[in-house]
Amino acid sequence: MCTPYDIPAAEMRECLGSYCSGLTVISGKNAGGELVGMTCQSFHSLSLDPPLVSYFAGKTSESYSVLRRLDRFCINVLSSDQEHLALRFSQKAVDRWSGTSWSEDCFGQPVLDGGILSISCRTHREYDGGDHFINVSRVAQLRHDRTKQPLLYFRSSFAYLPATESA
Repeated sequence: MCTPYDIPAAEMRECLGSYCSGLTVISGKNAGGELVGMTCQSFHSLSLDPPLVSYFAGKTSESYSVLRRLDRFCINVLSSDQEHLALRFSQKAVDRWSGTSWSEDCFGQPVLDGGILSISCRTHREYDGGDHFINVSRVAQLRHDRTKQPLLYFRSSFAYLPATESA
């Protein structure tokens, strides 16, 4: 018999880990020039008109507590050769930006070099999502490298698309 809503968090995490996703780093810079960034697996396209994307951040995330105060930021979709950035920006108590190559977007926000896609955004709205915040963002600028393959995440491990030949 099914008991609605009686699902242990560990089981939910394990089962939903079978849903493959891309990996992003959400990056920003405050008025004082302090850089912030965090790895984020829960990113989605939301609307074409108006151009909106969304990402989800844990309510206990120290990085998101800084990012949510910024009006502007960049979503960096990682390429298959950027495992090191996914790991670095997911760790606490490390200098995430040391040795990280980046440039600035149209808002002066940090864009990680070498990604498959960067999306310059402004916060549109934030919603409560249980133990996460749901950030809905308005897209201002896109930069896309069609030669790159994405870095994927599947069952708590990095995953990759098979190599394809160019047409």
